[in-house]
Amino acid sequence: MERQRAQFVGFVALIAVAVSGVNLFSPAVSASAASVVAQSNLYKSCVNYKLTAPLDSQATVSATQATTLAGPTQAATMSATTQAGASSGDNIAFMSIVGADSEACYVASETFLQNNMMQLPAGFNGAVGVTKTISGDIALDRTNVANSQIGDITINISEFKSDNDRRDGFIRQRFLESNKYPFATLTNSTAIGLPSGAYQDGQLLKFQIKGTLTVHNTKRDTVFDATGFIKDGSLVVTAITTLKMSEMGVTVPDIGGLLKVDDSMDIVVNIVAREGQASATAAATAAK
Repeated sequence: MERQRAQFVGFVALIAVAVSGVNLFSPAVSASAASVVAQSNLYKSCVNYKLTAPLDSQATVSATQATTLAGPTQAATMSATTQAGASSGDNIAFMSIVGADSEACYVASETFLQNNMMQLPAGFNGAVGVTKTISGDIALDRTNVANSQIGDITINISEFKSDNDRRDGFIRQRFLESNKYPFATLTNSTAIGLPSGAYQDGQLLKFQIKGTLTVHNTKRDTVFDATGFIKDGSLVVTAITTLKMSEMGVTVPDIGGLLKVDDSMDIVVNIVAREGQASATAAATAAK
């Protein structure tokens, strides 16, 4: 009798699990997976930029398009108008970039011939490499957005990860040489086109970020097209620019007719920043 009762209870439990939609054989959702889900609600991830046509034969994805596809990206770029006289006070929020929720990537087009060293199918391929090691601080003036400022941003490009380990190795060792020059930085940034006046909840900002980009020990004045907004206390920005590798001192991959990469490549940065962890650098900058 007791055995029958135990079997009945077990049977009922299984029915309850089935009705509730719980799959006992599925792995638990990890914290990192939860982070991916969370960030997907904030912006269009870099991995979605994988191309199906060469960069020079289609319009580059603009920051505005990226925002439209991702939904309202949060107003992260209030990065930076260095207007003199940005005042300090309770209206300024000091925010830090959250690397786990942010990302930076390159988007490049490759052409492979038969029997290439990466063992990829011959023909065109769109390559995307992503890193999530990003740091930097932002001073956001909620009452006058144009007074907001951005500190230096540092990206660990030695951690670029694509869908092919051999590509990643070649980039680190022979082309970008990120094993030797592991960091890219954006310094002396200013935001062009931020509105004066208070930020309105849900407001989508469209502007440009101009700064000095340093990659491969080479400095270049660079302009990013950007969009941003604030959501649930987070500041989110999508910023995109197109660079020529040759202008940054990077050897454009062209290996024995087996592999050729276009000189032009897109750089996409999705930043999520939150209050409470900003360094003293941002606070000192805003107080000047």
